[in-house]
Amino acid sequence: MISSRSRILLSASALHSNYRILSKKAPHLQLLPMVKADAYGHGSVFAAKALLKERNLFGFGVATFAEAIELRKGLPGARTPILVFSDSVPWTEERLKLCIKHGLEPVFSEILSLLEFQSRPASSRISAHVEVNTGMNRMGIPAESLPLVRFYPRSVFTHLAQADSPEDSLTRKQLKSFASVAAEVRARFPRALLHFANSAAIWNHARFPLLREMDLARPGLSLYGVRPFEEAKNDGLRRVMTFKARIVNRIRLNYGDRVGYAGTYRCSRPGGEWISILGGGYADGIFRALGNRGVAYHGTKKVVFRGRVSMDLSAVEGSARMRIGDELELWGDRVDPYEQAGLAGTVPYEITTRVGPRVERVYES
Repeated sequence: MISSRSRILLSASALHSNYRILSKKAPHLQLLPMVKADAYGHGSVFAAKALLKERNLFGFGVATFAEAIELRKGLPGARTPILVFSDSVPWTEERLKLCIKHGLEPVFSEILSLLEFQSRPASSRISAHVEVNTGMNRMGIPAESLPLVRFYPRSVFTHLAQADSPEDSLTRKQLKSFASVAAEVRARFPRALLHFANSAAIWNHARFPLLREMDLARPGLSLYGVRPFEEAKNDGLRRVMTFKARIVNRIRLNYGDRVGYAGTYRCSRPGGEWISILGGGYADGIFRALGNRGVAYHGTKKVVFRGRVSMDLSAVEGSARMRIGDELELWGDRVDPYEQAGLAGTVPYEITTRVGPRVERVYES
């Protein structure tokens, strides 16, 4: 078998551990793991299969019907709810048939689609959910439109714009609005489930009294071992994904030699230096912005990128100890995704979801 130039190692045991940490933070809540965007780049079927028998599991959340169908087919025999969060506009007969055929549960976040849904007699054959806009102003029906809901929703929820900042004025405004929504829902639909908490809100559970009145939480990034916000304590989270790239060449630079496209790195050491070329570039998910800025680990030694990241290859600081075929970690247990994301001018979500299709996936128990 041909060895891969770059690969990601994906740990099921880390995923289990992270789920249980999140569950302990809010033990009265059922959890709805978000596995959209291929489980944030980790593999939606891999993640769902790993979590399928965990306690307090309510179901799984995806963004699109295509994601939902792929997940349902990857879980043969499982009847676990799969919620489709942002693909119900416009509501059509085709979407209704997909829900019936595959056992999917749509989320309605736009009023016209919601009205169209409840006008169709066959809609009574599926469970559906309602998102309310409390101030994030992205998706969600207006709170004042709740009286227009004529079907019995399985759940009603909102999404916080700044769950990492419980005292922010926007967060307080959203929570006040959703408290009113929750009271109305309890009066009209007493069996409907209520939720607002993402990973950051679960982490800040002690600062969200309203969480005690909720039924579900929707963990995302923290399931995969990344703190929900940079200032958060790790609290035992384990990285599910480790990205590694192999050395495919070693070059000895002389003083003044330059590296890569446009020669943006120039050797300034009178005695010269080594660089190592990695078998991975921006087509594999190594951000071009990491050129001359990114970091990697060769064993316990931290090295920095040299020159521009190209489509297939990247250059890093080398040494006489490095050998062709050695692997370097670009993120995982040694390289904090927040550090690498910060150097690339982005966030960990984008780092993990941008791993390219030609990177080998290695699934570990």
